[in-house]
Amino acid sequence: MKKVTVENEKIINYLEGLSYEVDAHKDLLSFMARTGIKPDNEVFQAYHEEYVKFFGQYEAAKKEFAQQYVFPAAGGRVDWSLDFSTHEVTIEGLRE
Repeated sequence: MKKVTVENEKIINYLEGLSYEVDAHKDLLSFMARTGIKPDNEVFQAYHEEYVKFFGQYEAAKKEFAQQYVFPAAGGRVDWSLDFSTHEVTIEGLRE
């Protein structure tokens, strides 16, 4: 496992914000479904549309982040994770 620190606070904050939005919308949709609100409900549909929008933005941002910061450090495509608080990217299968 290899760890790389990313100094670009703007991209880290952007990814963290999108991650928060995706998780919050996922939790809200799950809660709505558990409490009997049906997917054809207008409010449910509005939150679902927002979830899909944020999810797409988050996936695109992660892809761009990986291409810019992860893959060059790893020498190719790898599994990775980002710790928002430390700005450290953990790259699986590589040694420091």
